[in-house]
Amino acid sequence: MPESCPIVPQLVDNRATRISAGLTLLVVIATLWLGRPWLPLALALDFALRSRGRVAWSPIAQASRLLRQAFGLRPSPVNAGPKRFAALVGAVFALVIALGLGFHLARVAQAAAAILLLCAALEAFLGLCVGCKVYSLLQPLLPDPGHPAKADSPEHP
Repeated sequence: MPESCPIVPQLVDNRATRISAGLTLLVVIATLWLGRPWLPLALALDFALRSRGRVAWSPIAQASRLLRQAFGLRPSPVNAGPKRFAALVGAVFALVIALGLGFHLARVAQAAAAILLLCAALEAFLGLCVGCKVYSLLQPLLPDPGHPAKADSPEHP
């Protein structure tokens, strides 16, 4: 059984997240081709929904689930915490792309798109979640929700 995450105890389907990464590739490529800021804005909203665990409201998550089923792939449960963090990071990059396009900062949009494309490709084709790796590096710095933080002041008798 997969180990539990200290932030969220839920699991997500890793195969569906890899398909979602492939769909993200398509949206970012379409964004670069068309140069329309509404596409990455919609992608940012979709990432935000997934980062909050609202996969039922996410068109990309729903399409990924249907594609996984259509290809006859079984679910592959993994911890939701790192994937949600990665989705939050994806939302930030998609928002930067939209703002770059909206304010005619093509290089900013292209740089953010290149990073998002690389991360999505690594996830889709190799199963390597860069956001999850960053999450694992940051996790020791986060407070443990099971234990209250120690007071900064000395204890009183």
